[in-house]
Amino acid sequence: MMEFSLFGIPYTGADICGFFNKAEYEMCLRWMQLGAFYPYSRNHNGKGNPRQDPVAWDATFAEASRDVLNIRYTLLPYLYTLMFEAHTKGSTVVRPLLHEFVNDKTTWDIYRQFLWGPALLITPALDEGVRTVDGYVPNARWYDFHTARDVGVRNQMVSMPTPIDHINLHIRGGYVIPWQKPENNTYYSRMNPLGLIVALSDSGTAEGSFFWDDGEGIDTVERGKYLWTSFAAQSNTLTSQVVHNELAPVDRLTLGVVKVWGAGSVRITTATLTDESGTAHTLTPQHNLDTQELIIDATAKSVRADQRFTLTWRTSI
Repeated sequence: MMEFSLFGIPYTGADICGFFNKAEYEMCLRWMQLGAFYPYSRNHNGKGNPRQDPVAWDATFAEASRDVLNIRYTLLPYLYTLMFEAHTKGSTVVRPLLHEFVNDKTTWDIYRQFLWGPALLITPALDEGVRTVDGYVPNARWYDFHTARDVGVRNQMVSMPTPIDHINLHIRGGYVIPWQKPENNTYYSRMNPLGLIVALSDSGTAEGSFFWDDGEGIDTVERGKYLWTSFAAQSNTLTSQVVHNELAPVDRLTLGVVKVWGAGSVRITTATLTDESGTAHTLTPQHNLDTQELIIDATAKSVRADQRFTLTWRTSI
């Protein structure tokens, strides 16, 4: 899972950004945004051709590219977990909407949107000059990745605002997504605590998993040198269950920021993290009643993510 940076920008991007003049500026940026969500993602060019990397354009282009590639870096733990599941179960990493919503015939003809696994919906802008895109919202609860808000619609086509520096991303309710704070390369981002996005379903539940190994070894799965953890949320409680753990001590992670989406409009005032030893750590939650996002930062408690833990949150009522 090693990716590197170029001039401070993580050097991944669209493999098909092959335009050669400023007239193609906008489409090249759109391809950078799309390419950030290719499983194997890099800006590819031929020797002797004009430069097309982000900093070859201007500061606006470079900043927009950096922003979307930092989203990719943030979500690499989720992508890495999907790769593990593809390796061990034969599942798909990138999948069409019909794979998740096979009974919805509308999804059968959709080819301008795609999913990472079951839970991340990507709706790119693919045409020059557009500032909105028409995207289908399948029958599930969906949260805007950028704002944490429930989009409030389902089973319909929606016109999504798409400024030049924006790509529409949505998280499906009912899933737990692992994430990390991005750095200039994965050597450093891997050192950051493990974050979780707990996107609650209509019934207030979510589930997910997390795979981790040394990031560069060969046959870590076959040798059993990895961590495999499952997560489940219900009744204002998130629990982890360690399925397999033979991580080397140097590769261990601590739990960082947990974001609960769809946490409700009644203020949550207390949170408690209980580690494997049974020690209870009191945390101070931040609850945005407008977006209904709950943020619980466990970083200072240094609770290991490769051991079982329980996180609960409560209102004052």
